[in-house]
Amino acid sequence: MTISVAICTYNGEKYLAEQLDSILSQTVKADEIVICDDGSQDSTMEILKEYQLKSPGLFKIMVNETNLGYFKNFEKAIYACSGDFIITSDQDDIWKPNKIEATQTFFLENPQYDGVFNDLAIIDNSKKILEPSYLNWKHISYEFIKENIINNTLFVQQQILGSFVLGCALAVRRTALKQYELSNFEIAHDYFIAQKLAAKAKLGFIPAVLSFYRQHEEQVCGLREAAKSPENKQTQPKENPDFHQMVGPSLLAIKKYQHLYPNEDVKKTPLYTVFIENRNRYLSTLSFFKRKKYILQCVRHQYLDLKPADLFKH
Repeated sequence: MTISVAICTYNGEKYLAEQLDSILSQTVKADEIVICDDGSQDSTMEILKEYQLKSPGLFKIMVNETNLGYFKNFEKAIYACSGDFIITSDQDDIWKPNKIEATQTFFLENPQYDGVFNDLAIIDNSKKILEPSYLNWKHISYEFIKENIINNTLFVQQQILGSFVLGCALAVRRTALKQYELSNFEIAHDYFIAQKLAAKAKLGFIPAVLSFYRQHEEQVCGLREAAKSPENKQTQPKENPDFHQMVGPSLLAIKKYQHLYPNEDVKKTPLYTVFIENRNRYLSTLSFFKRKKYILQCVRHQYLDLKPADLFKH
């Protein structure tokens, strides 16, 4: 099993060497380190060339003729990798020595997953630990993640909580790029890949802090991008709070799935089955006349996939 590391650089001279040193110091070594520079104006390229001279067979460095931006630059770097699995990396973080080893072990022991993410600690410019666990800082426990992976509801939770998988904590099998159409990134690579893999129940989790995520003023994309709000909820017809607990999350997930995989029939997925079960459970909480009235409203608004015949079923 070969290992690629994909890094994007842009004016990263301040912290780049420290990140590269942490990657080179791994207990299991990377087979290649692919770097795409997006037009740095500082000494980033000089630093990269220096490392390439020291390890000429390890570093693959590309320089974009025009600025591609964060999303597209990472897509280019990922697709330039040749390893069996690809670990994406920021230019300003620090990896713990066992990050590659833990990732490799996960993929070897869990062939059913095509991607994996881990926890990380948040540090400042001087490497002071601000938060020992990013996920705990987000009020997300390891047990919560593991439980939702087992129950195939991680994708649903992503719609409720927003993005909680960061690119510097993500790895993916290279075969998954084509299999799940992980291309034409329209959003950040971490959010895009994590959503598409979780929608197929192919995203796993390593319950450990494997890197230090640096927060500073110069970074291109930080936690401000990782805390996106879930999509707006449907408001027609109006529902009570019970609806948003029972049906709302799976309804959001259905809509997101259709956006991620527009050529597939979502009704043939386990996700749709969960949605229907939750919808029917909600309907059963309504009184007889209120339930009939609500179904009629849903039929009128083409909502919750209810049909006239459902008036006689519920």
